[in-house]
Amino acid sequence: MLSQRMMLGTLVLGAVISLAGCAGNKDATNNYNAKSYGHDGYMGLSNSNPHLPNRNGQFLNQDSDGDFAQQKLKQVPGVDKARIVFQAPDMFVTVTPKKGYDSAQVKAKALAALRSNMPRYNVHVNMSR
Repeated sequence: MLSQRMMLGTLVLGAVISLAGCAGNKDATNNYNAKSYGHDGYMGLSNSNPHLPNRNGQFLNQDSDGDFAQQKLKQVPGVDKARIVFQAPDMFVTVTPKKGYDSAQVKAKALAALRSNMPRYNVHVNMSR
C-alpha cells in the first residue's frame, strides 16, 4: 500500500512539474508571447537597411537604383544612351557613346562613376555603337 501511494505521489508530482513547464506569458492574440526577430534577411526580407542586398542576393530597390545610375551616367561626358540590367548582385550597363568621343575613355569614366556611387553592385560596362 505504501509503495502504491509513493508511486501515485511520484506520478502526480511528475505531472505537476511537466505542466508547470508549459506555462508562459500570455497575450490577447495568440495566448503566448513569442520572441520576434523581425525581418532578419531570411526568406527574402530585411528591415536592417532596405538599400543593401539581403542574404539571398535580392535587392529591395532596383528601380530607384536604376534611376540613380541613369542620373550618374548622364553626368559622364560622352554618354549618349545607357541600358541597365540587374542580375543580383551584378549590374550590367551597355553604353552608347556620343559621336566624336573615345569609347575607351567614356567606358572608363562611366565605370568609375558607377563603381564609386553604387558600391553594393559588381558593375560591368560594355560599349555599343
